[in-house]
Amino acid sequence: MSPFTAIEQSRQDGVFLSGWRFPRQANVSLKRLHGYWLSRCPPGMALPRRRDIDPADFPAPLQNILLLNVHDGEPWFTHRVAGAKLSWLLRRPMTGQPLGAGLPEAQRLSAVARAREVVLTQEPRYRSGDLGWCGRDYLNFEELLLPLAGPDGSTAMILGILMVLDPHGREC
Repeated sequence: MSPFTAIEQSRQDGVFLSGWRFPRQANVSLKRLHGYWLSRCPPGMALPRRRDIDPADFPAPLQNILLLNVHDGEPWFTHRVAGAKLSWLLRRPMTGQPLGAGLPEAQRLSAVARAREVVLTQEPRYRSGDLGWCGRDYLNFEELLLPLAGPDGSTAMILGILMVLDPHGREC
């Protein structure tokens, strides 16, 4: 499968993404990571597992990657891996921290709600906007969250990417 596989095409096991699509203008790094994620899904499974993902093969910059552990209770999510870009944005190391740590309450709750949607629907989530929520409203961002399966097929981890963009759309 090409890393640019159209999102509306079926995955290897015939599962569709319920019509979810990237906006046309979405950052190419997000599209490449999504294509990689689709290509790593083992036959007969709805989602790739963590062991199917190899950071050495990532088609996206590792400093922009995050990996969240999914828990059964509070905190619902913790950063197993948080690339340097995420730590730069939040002005603190994020690896090992709960999702949303250091954010204003509204943004923390929004981040947890988005991650819970990924867990429950087992589908990607995309968003974009400005970085006013971390005091850098002169920059924009695009984020993609992708579910990873556990042994029982439920979502056990979330693979994500957050790209920081200048006002002209260039990665920074």
